[in-house]
Amino acid sequence: MTSLRGEERWVKACIEAALPGVEAKQHDDNSRDSMHDLDLIRTGERFGAVEVTAAADGESIALWKLMNRPGERWIEPDLMGGWMVTLLPSAPRKGLRSRLPIMLSELERCGVRDVRRYRCSTGGSAAMLAQLGVVAAHQGETDYPGSIYITIELPLERSGGWVADNGDALAEWVSRWVLESHEADNLRKLEGSGASERHLFVILPSFTTAPFAAAELLMREGAPLPTVPPTLPLAVTHLWVMSTWSAANGFRWSPDDGWSRFSKFFEAAGSG
Repeated sequence: MTSLRGEERWVKACIEAALPGVEAKQHDDNSRDSMHDLDLIRTGERFGAVEVTAAADGESIALWKLMNRPGERWIEPDLMGGWMVTLLPSAPRKGLRSRLPIMLSELERCGVRDVRRYRCSTGGSAAMLAQLGVVAAHQGETDYPGSIYITIELPLERSGGWVADNGDALAEWVSRWVLESHEADNLRKLEGSGASERHLFVILPSFTTAPFAAAELLMREGAPLPTVPPTLPLAVTHLWVMSTWSAANGFRWSPDDGWSRFSKFFEAAGSG
């Protein structure tokens, strides 16, 4: 039997804290296909099924992991450094970590400290970096000679916007998102569970496909709850949504209680 994944342990802890007297128990042990992730048990009886999913920008996450190695500052001894480089999510992966320092070294040799895709005053520098998927590169002061810092360019609707005085953007976004093709398998698992309560638990990582208007509600302390219910397919009766940011609470919706907040338990994800 396989053990729970880190995010499933995290979800289990959040659900059990939010629903006193309920145990979230592993269901998917890889013994057969199309098993939902967790069962919900009260007084020894199963009453609910949980499927854990994520609104993740996989392309950006993969690029971030490639360019930013855990616990490691990127230092290139042949550079003066202090480079802040913004990449397109679609930047070519092959050879990027080896080719980028060579290009930055050439910029330093030419005395170029700022290159932007939409600026033509830097001659061929912008065109050369564009081949690597670089949107912008800027050299500034640094306490770490040879350092390179990577960011990923996000679409405007995901990188910023107005801070709303209600949480309706979250309800509206998730109502559309849950019907997209990537969630079809999760819906089938819940529908086939036979449980009276079918909970979809949605995690928003740092690089999420959710728009800023929805995602920021899950990162802001005291953010308002939605005033409207989500529109859910028949396969889903209950909804949980939280971000991986350390701040703020998650939001959950049930047909009986409407929207409410729940607490996160980050330590649970690393245990077990």
